[in-house]
Amino acid sequence: MGRRPFIIDCDTGTDDAIAIMAALYCDQVEIKAITSVNGNVAHKYTSQNNLDLLEYLGFDDIPVAKGADRPMLGNFFHADGTHGSTGLGSITLPKARKKTFDDQIASELIYRIAKEEKGELELLVIGPMTNIAICLLEHPDLKDLVKHIWFMGGAVIGGNVTTTAEFNIWVDPLAAHIVTQSGIPQTMVGLDVTTAAAMKEEHSARIRACGTKAGTLCADLLDYMFIRRDQGGEDALMHDAMAFAAAVYPECLECKDYYVDVEYTGEYTKGHTAVDRRGKLGRPANMSVALKVDEDRFCSWLMDAVRKSAG
Repeated sequence: MGRRPFIIDCDTGTDDAIAIMAALYCDQVEIKAITSVNGNVAHKYTSQNNLDLLEYLGFDDIPVAKGADRPMLGNFFHADGTHGSTGLGSITLPKARKKTFDDQIASELIYRIAKEEKGELELLVIGPMTNIAICLLEHPDLKDLVKHIWFMGGAVIGGNVTTTAEFNIWVDPLAAHIVTQSGIPQTMVGLDVTTAAAMKEEHSARIRACGTKAGTLCADLLDYMFIRRDQGGEDALMHDAMAFAAAVYPECLECKDYYVDVEYTGEYTKGHTAVDRRGKLGRPANMSVALKVDEDRFCSWLMDAVRKSAG
């Protein structure tokens, strides 16, 4: 059986970069492209981070495309307090010299690859869903060409930007509404589980010990997160890598099928992921929702995933 074709759509900040590295060295998947979106930091940084990261790690054959630099309907707000001014914390990668952006924008590249893969393409969406929503509006048949969407976003209860909204969804709730209602099979990995597993210093040390570029970069990003944590900021939470784990290591998560929609107009609930846990809406489930994570299994998997960069 061949490797599963994936596109990663992301707003590359610190944990996005770690998720990308886990995917690049995963023998179960083949990364067909990486596309960028405005989110954790401005699009000019997220797009350049993707280009620089892939050239730095030697993945020159994977297309990198620019995507949406603003939400369809949402909030121009960035999480640079969490990810640093350019997205990668205190790390500055060498600027790509040979690798250039693909000629196609994200939505067109996603559609072209989806057609080429004849219904087998999977999407790892770990930022605002703007690019995917645009692609669906431009090409309604995309819903029949994508096998599954694995996304980090939302929460069954609560949020981290407002009392009801998680960042990725809140930034562009209309896009999230379009995607969640598209009919494409999906798995939602939200704050309920991503905040329940944090990497530790011993994980960083073991990753660094593999001695590769990816291992050293991952450890440097984790060490930045530990400093951030110790200064009162967010812990070393691997929000985006957990969405990838849902795709390739589902044993570490407990999921259940629910109907989910996104509120995009409410004064107080804009960006809220409405998860119909009690079946009050009378609508059939449209996605699998992560509810619990085995922290030890997840952290061990992620550590080993990046250590595979040593071959």
